[in-house]
Order: sequence, then structure tokens, then C-alpha cells
Amino acid sequence: MKYEEIIELKKRIDFRLTEPEVLLRLVEDARNKGEKVQNDMRMLRKITSKIADVLEDKKFILKKEVLEGVELFERRAIGIDGSYQLVGGVGGKWYAPISVARVVFENGLNSKPSVDIFWAGIEEIDEVGDTRPESIASLKMLSVETKAIFNWGTQNKPSFIFIDGPIVDPPSGGPEEYIKDRCEAITKCLEKSIVIGCVKRSRDRFYIEHLKKQLSNIVPDIESDLDKFLTDQHFVLYAFAHVRSKGYEGPLFTKWIDISSVNTTYGLYKKYGVHIICLFFQKSKVSPVLRLDVPLLNPPQDDSKTEEVVLQVIKATDTWIYPGQDYPLPVILAHEKCNIREGCARVLYEEIITKSRSTDIFDQLILIQLR
Repeated sequence: MKYEEIIELKKRIDFRLTEPEVLLRLVEDARNKGEKVQNDMRMLRKITSKIADVLEDKKFILKKEVLEGVELFERRAIGIDGSYQLVGGVGGKWYAPISVARVVFENGLNSKPSVDIFWAGIEEIDEVGDTRPESIASLKMLSVETKAIFNWGTQNKPSFIFIDGPIVDPPSGGPEEYIKDRCEAITKCLEKSIVIGCVKRSRDRFYIEHLKKQLSNIVPDIESDLDKFLTDQHFVLYAFAHVRSKGYEGPLFTKWIDISSVNTTYGLYKKYGVHIICLFFQKSKVSPVLRLDVPLLNPPQDDSKTEEVVLQVIKATDTWIYPGQDYPLPVILAHEKCNIREGCARVLYEEIITKSRSTDIFDQLILIQLR
């Protein structure tokens, strides 16, 4: 069986093992919730129809015509991603298998990718007091990912660098030293390359707040209408769907906005010389909406220089999303090569415990409890 089929089978087994009376009530409530979702969707579609046409008219939503004549400055592309799992926890002792991978296409989509497992190891974490092992493991992975980004920058190879996730990661910013290191890595890459952060699930409201300010005098009740959308991605999904309802099937993207000036955490990156803009992109009507974070070395302006970088970013993203795929191919492959699944982490944890065997009976009892 394929991995996905096993997961689906486990899901069905878990469903059937649920107590029948509990299951009956949950299924009934799920149906009621489904009816509410239908009503909410009708309401949101109505709101969107009022806003999306204005966005298209005012060039907040753009189509593939903008890309005509744009040639990529470089064929080389690299995907960088990291992965971790957290296992253990008994007695406050945790283990985090971590890996970071890079996948490089030296000469466009038709070239054979090379895979570089930049780092793989197991981090030991002690849970003491208010320590949050999940946050520590995540930050450790991101620190190694940052080293992989910096290392690529030192090679001075012009390229499109696709990072799986936002440029500012974690969203809280992290320790000052980590932010400084990440900005240094990004700055090094920007000397020769273009860096693109591919955010699959955006939970922010940068774009919604931006639209409120820009369209408050044009669209009646826009603030209260936009507040009904949970996130930027939630709104853009509806806006793009409205544009496509008229028959358009090509790539769609929004005008970029400067998020370094509207978000405190992103402002911390600006302190170290990295300015970040973002936009939303959708390859086709069946593709997910991506948020693309783009770091710059200079403050972004409505000028030809910023516009040139943005068009390169959109063209590259459109080019590197292979037919039938949801995300740029370098990102997909980097994710697959570094991905540590939960089952793998648990096997590794069992190996750690097994290697800890002792002849002392009390040690053996403790190890049994640690499993």
C-alpha cells in the first residue's frame, strides 16, 4: 500500500473505533456545521463580488498579460527546506530528529536535480520549568536552515532560491541573535540571487489591513466586510475565484505590499537591512493560493527596480510550478528529501532507549516507563 493509503485506512479505523453513541452525536453536529459553512460561503461570495471587481479595475489583482516579454535572469534554481519531529517527553527528556535539505537545478526544469542533505541529527532537549520543547526544536531546525541559506550565498551562484515557508520564521521573530544570523544569510544570497519564501498557509492579515486603507473611500462598508474574512489567504481565495468565474484560467497574482512597514516582527528584519514585500499567487483554478515573501536590500518603492524583481519572482514561480504540482518543484523535492515522518522519529526514539539497556533492575524499570 502507498503511504497515503495507509494514512487513509488508519483514519477510517479510528473513526469506526469511536464509541457509537459519541459518533452519532458528532456526525449529527458535523452536518449542522456543514450547513452553517454553506451559509457563510454564500455570504462571503456576495461580499467578494462587490470588492473583487474594484481590485481588478485598480490593478490590485493582475493577470498573465503583465508577464509578457519577461525573461528569467537565471535558469538555476534551488529549494531549501527543513523538517523535525519531537518524541519522548517522559521525565522531561525529549529528542528531536532534525534534517535540512537542498535540491539544486543547475540548468532549468529539464536539468537533473542534485540533492544535498545539508544536515541531519538528533537534538536532545531537557524540559525544565517554562521550557517549550516544540519551540526549541523548531528554532534549532530554522537555525540549521539559515546556515544552509548562508552557505549557498557564499557560493556566489546566481539563482532563484525557493524557501519552504515565510522569510520571517518563526512568526514571533525569535532571539535577536537568530534574527541577525538569518538576515545575514539572506543578505549574502541577495548579492547575486533572488530569494522567494513560499507560504502555503498564511494566517496573517497584512493584505486585508492594506486594502482597508487603500479602498476605504471607494468601496462602501469595506472595513466591516473584510473583517468577515479570517485571513489574507481566506479573502484572496474568494477574490481569485470571483475573477476566474468569468472564464479566466491563467495565473493570478496581487500587487505587492511592503510588510516590513506594517508588522513589528518584519520591522526587526528591516533593522538588519532586509526589507520584505509580499504578494499572493495562484497558478490555475485548481492550484492553492501561495503567499510569496520577497526580501530586498533596499526599501521597496513603486519604481522600475522593485517592479523588475517582482516580475522575476512571479515569472519564476509560474515557471517552476510543474504541471500537476501545487508548489515550485525545488520546494516540493526539498520537502520530500528532508521530511522526517512521525513513525520514523518513534523508531529512532526506540533505538535510543534500546541502546540504553542496563543490567540494573531499577534502570530497566525506568527504561520501560520511558517507552
